[in-house]
Formats: sequence, structure tokens, C-alpha cells
Amino acid sequence: MSTESFDVIIVGGGMGGLNLAALLTKAGKRVLVLEKSGREGLGGRAASGRTHDSAIDNGIKGLILAGSQDEIFRRIGKEMPENVCRWTNSGKVFMGGAWKDIDGLVRGSLAEFAKVYMTTAKDWTYEQIEELDDVSIEQFVQERTNDENVIDFFRYLGWLFGGTLPIPTDYSAGMLFYSVKKQLDTLGEFPSKSYWVKGGSGAIAGPLVESIEENGGEIRTGTSVSRIVVEKGRVVGVEVDTGRPRVPTEFVDAEILEAPVVVSAVAIWDIFNILNEDDLSPWYADRLRHLHRKTLNDATVTYGHSDPSLWDHTGPRWVQQGPHTGRPWCASSLEYSDDTSKYEATFWIQTGWWEKPDIFRIKEASHKAALRKLFDDWDREIEEFFPGIVSKAEWKLRSFGPATLIETPGNVGRNLIDIRAEGVDGLYLIGERTSAAKVMGVYGSAQVAIAAASMILGE
Repeated sequence: MSTESFDVIIVGGGMGGLNLAALLTKAGKRVLVLEKSGREGLGGRAASGRTHDSAIDNGIKGLILAGSQDEIFRRIGKEMPENVCRWTNSGKVFMGGAWKDIDGLVRGSLAEFAKVYMTTAKDWTYEQIEELDDVSIEQFVQERTNDENVIDFFRYLGWLFGGTLPIPTDYSAGMLFYSVKKQLDTLGEFPSKSYWVKGGSGAIAGPLVESIEENGGEIRTGTSVSRIVVEKGRVVGVEVDTGRPRVPTEFVDAEILEAPVVVSAVAIWDIFNILNEDDLSPWYADRLRHLHRKTLNDATVTYGHSDPSLWDHTGPRWVQQGPHTGRPWCASSLEYSDDTSKYEATFWIQTGWWEKPDIFRIKEASHKAALRKLFDDWDREIEEFFPGIVSKAEWKLRSFGPATLIETPGNVGRNLIDIRAEGVDGLYLIGERTSAAKVMGVYGSAQVAIAAASMILGE
């Protein structure tokens, strides 16, 4: 039994865990962050690596400029990394067999566009917008206009905010308009640009780690948490493995690290790897199990280039339905290289938990075969749309991993879990995702961290 004790133990060194730890240590709390991967894994799905002198992201790309991550950096006295995005979100979409200019859709139906999009985002309150959580984008628009330009524009927005959902028109209207309004309030104008982090999205983690350690916090990497320890309905700490198995079947010893507050910052689909469902009410455990399988998987392929003529760098490109994959996908160019003459063309596509390939079954031969076919079909598609991008690439990287919980009606907002775990005092859940996350991605994690810090500090 360990005698080590802390004010707060945070399980998981992703963006949510690091954001919360930075806020709590700045407020004077003694915080321990436990991360099972090495130090290079800090930042979680927002972590970055490098290849050919260029940053490469772990699936996460453009971030929504919703103010919450900036607010955390302001509170801890750190500078946000530089934004290297040189273009706006006014790109082109391929639908109905032809490329359409997004700005052209807007200009072609400006009055209808203003009525449906601008008026809602500008004049509706956040409370009114949240009433749209369980309304799909398609339903929302079809009830307000029959203008094809506006309908097509919102289908594009479904891909933009939903990260190319397998069925992008099913994206939650409440989630979309909350994000737009939040950016409007933060930026003072309607959003037209993303945040592409210099050095890759993982560069956000560096200043957070610095702040945690400067303020007396501790980060232990390569540390596997066996379980969150709960006694008589209250958290008392966590149990961690004390060594690595010498043979695959060895059951290693464990020690308990004590804390009156424990925060699970692991993704909800991993929650039962560290939380004993017997410590929860049956209905609450069942609710967590229901949510934790509603996942989207993110397939990404990136090509390195130095010939600028191979790509139009004016904005993103969105394909409604690929001729070989049969799926929607998006693409953009990124200036991530140390050499300004080089760039990345990167593409994203998502699959759902109900189909192949599924990341949680990827060890199965049929899912591995489905993933390889998806990538091969996608290569053919990309080369047909953008000749030379595949065949003339100087390097290529494919990746596949969990993305998020699907943000469709019935699976956002009040339908998600609260930060405070039901029935266990001192236990907080900030993994993917909670009802406090009103925007997607890193900025959603920052939203949750701010809310959780306020609860823990009693503000």
C-alpha cells in the first residue's frame, strides 16, 4: 500500500486531462496525471509526430476557434501556438457530379441563406439553439427553405462540423449552431477559418505540460491504471500496476495512490478499463455502456509534396460521395513542413461503429481487409479527383483510429453524461464526451476542463 497522496489524480494525459491539470495546479492543487503511453503520447488523439521534417497529426486536424482553449492559456499565462492556416473555409464541394464553389452557393441565394443561417446563429439564444440538439441539419433546413443552394450549403456544413459523418445530413442542428454562435461571439465575425497549429495539433500540449510542472504538478507516463478505487460510494484513489509482466500470463502487483478526487480523462469507450461497473448503479453503468459504443472511426491519409501546382491551396475540398468508396470525405493542404516549399495534402474519412472497418474490432481479419480495401479504393478516388497527388507523392502516411462519439440527434447535449459521476462522490468524468462539451474536438475538451475545474475548486 502506497503512502503517496494527492489533492487530485487525473487518469489520462490527453487534452482534457492536461487542460484540467493545468487549471488545477495553477490554483494551487497538488495534482498527479497518469498516462499509460510514453511522454510522446501526451495530448492523446491530438498528439503529433514527425516524418520527412514535417509534423503529422494523430488524426486531429483543423480546430474550431471557439475561445475555450485560448481561455485556458490565458488563465495559466501561456501563449497559444501560431495558427498556420492560410486559407478560409470557403472551399469547394463535389456534389451532383460537379464541383461547386461554397461562396457561390451563398451569393446565389443570399436572402434565404441569411434567413436560415445568419439569423439563427446571430439572434437565437444559446438556450434556444440547444432545443435543436435532437433535430438533424436536414430537418432544420427543409422546414425553412426549399432553396437548393441553401440545402447544399448546410449539407456541406454537416460535413465540416461533423467531420464527414458517414451520414452528414444527420448532424445535430443544435451542435452546429452552438459552434457557429460560439465562434461568432469569440471572433466578432462569422467563422471562416480553422486553427491549424504550427508544429501539429500536439504542439498545444507542450505549454500545458510546462505549466503543470512549473506549478508543482506531476505527470507520470508509462503508468497503467488498473482501476479507480471506490469505497462506500466515495473515491479514495487509484490502483496502478507496479511492474511489467515477465511472462504474458503474469499478474503483476499493484499499489494504491490516494486522492479524495479522481478524474477519468480517458475516452468513454475505455471507461470500463479503469472503472469497476460494480461500483456503479446498474442503470448508470448501462447508460455508460450504451454511449461508449456510439463511436466514429477516423481514417486519414496524408501525402507529402513540393510541387504547388498539384493542389489548389485556396481552401478545403469536400466530396459528397466518392465513386469507389461510396463515402463522403474532405481534404485540405497544410503548411507543416520546416521547408516552406513543401506541404501536405491530407484527407479524412469516417466509418461508424455499425460497419467495417471498426477500430474496436480491427484485430479481426475481416475488419483488416475492409480497412485495406477502403484505403486502396480511396487512393484511386483521390488520384482521379486530383491527378498526381497519389502518384507523385514524396511520402505517404495512412492512419486509422477512434475519432469521437457520433454527434447525431439523441446523442448530444442533455443526452450525454454529466461531469460528476452519478452515485460516486469525488469521481469526475471528462472523457469523450460530456454534456458540457458544446463544441467538437480540442475546444470541446477545453470547455469540459473549465467546467470541471470550477466544480472541483468549488467556484
